[in-house]
Amino acid sequence: MHQKVNVKWLSCKYDRVFKSVMLSNNYMFLNALLTEIIGTKEEVINNLSTEQKITNKKERIKIMDMLFETNNAYVNIEVNSKVDKETKIRNFSYITTFYNHSTKRGTNYDKHKKFYQINLNYGSNGTIKRYNHFMQDNQENKYIDNLQIVEINMDYLKKLWYAKDERVNEYIHVLMLCLEKEELEILKNERKGDEIIMAYEKTMNKINDDTFTWDYDRDNEMLINGMKSRAEEKGFKQGKKEQQMAMAKTLINKKMSLDFIQEVTKLSKVQIQKLI
Repeated sequence: MHQKVNVKWLSCKYDRVFKSVMLSNNYMFLNALLTEIIGTKEEVINNLSTEQKITNKKERIKIMDMLFETNNAYVNIEVNSKVDKETKIRNFSYITTFYNHSTKRGTNYDKHKKFYQINLNYGSNGTIKRYNHFMQDNQENKYIDNLQIVEINMDYLKKLWYAKDERVNEYIHVLMLCLEKEELEILKNERKGDEIIMAYEKTMNKINDDTFTWDYDRDNEMLINGMKSRAEEKGFKQGKKEQQMAMAKTLINKKMSLDFIQEVTKLSKVQIQKLI
C-alpha cells in the first residue's frame, strides 16, 4: 500500500524506522528484543539477505523485513501493520522457504539450529500478548521441533503498560518499540538506569531530528529502479509484457495501491487484478 505518514515523530511501528534502529548500536536493541521473546541469551552474528530465492518466473519476489543469524538460531522478523489471512500466508511462506533452503547441508538436514519468525503485530484485536505456533498434532506432539512462529500483540502490550499490569514486564524492551515520544520519556523515567531504554530514546530522537526525511515517493522510485537494476544484472531476457507482469507481482506483494501499480507498470487494472 502506498503509505503516507503525517506525523512529526516516527516510532518503530513503521518498518523503515524499525530496520534503521535494529541495525544500529551493534544490534543492542535487536539482541534485547530477541532475548525477551526467545527466552535465551541471543546475540546477532550475521545480518542475512532478506531476498529469498525464486524458483520459477511466475513466483513473486520474497523480501522479508529482517533476517538474522544469532548464536542459537535463525530469526525472521516481520512488522505487520495489519493481521489478516493474506499477511499470515505471506509470512508463513517466507519462513518456510528459508527453512527449506537452510536446513539442507549436503546429504543431511541441519537439526541443530532453531528457526523463528517473530511477527510484531499492530492493529490486532484480542487480549493475548503472545501466540506461539508450532507444527504439531492434536495431542500437542511437535512434528518439527526447531521451527516456531511467534506473534506479539504490540497494541495489547501498550494497554497492559497503561494499566500498570505486571505481565508487561517480561517484554519491556519489546514494548518500547511501539511507544511515541512522550510515552518513551515516561517509560525511561519509570525504568531509571535501564541503559537499553536510554540508548534507544537517544537513537530514536536522532532518527527523528530534522536531518531524517522520509520521502515515500522517493522510496518508491528507488524501489522501482532497484528492481530494474536487478533484472538487468541477472540478465533477464523477458519481453516487455513479462517484465511488466513481474514488476506488478512484486508491487502487489509490497501492498502498493492498484492505482500506483497501474501507473508504474502501464498495465490495465483488469490485468493487475488477475495477478492478485
